[in-house]
Amino acid sequence: MLILFHKLLMVLATLSIITGVGTAVFFRQRRYWLKAHKAFNSSAVIFLSAGVVMAFLAVWQQDGEHLAGLHPFTGVTALGFAIVSLLIGFYQFQAKNRMQAFKTLHRWLGRISLILIIAAFVLGLKHAGIF
Repeated sequence: MLILFHKLLMVLATLSIITGVGTAVFFRQRRYWLKAHKAFNSSAVIFLSAGVVMAFLAVWQQDGEHLAGLHPFTGVTALGFAIVSLLIGFYQFQAKNRMQAFKTLHRWLGRISLILIIAAFVLGLKHAGIF
């Protein structure tokens, strides 16, 4: 049952981050883009965090047999990048001079997070025998 919640949360996380990044890329001219970008990417981090917890709980119930391999490593790395990107994204509005370095770092970490989440998603589908 926990693995089902893991799958659902990861699908939601993947869709959220794709929508959040897409909003920043394609709807920057609209007034609402930043609120939507923040909401979708914050949701993605929440879904990712909950999904990772569900995966660890499911593995713990099965005596820890599953944590070897590229899928869990990629997923946890994606979570780390997403959290750091989110924190830097919110910090850049608090910084007095809004350093360009923070904006650039936020953008690159966001792109890497998106790639890692999609990679973990595909690896998870492959692991489950779907792909």
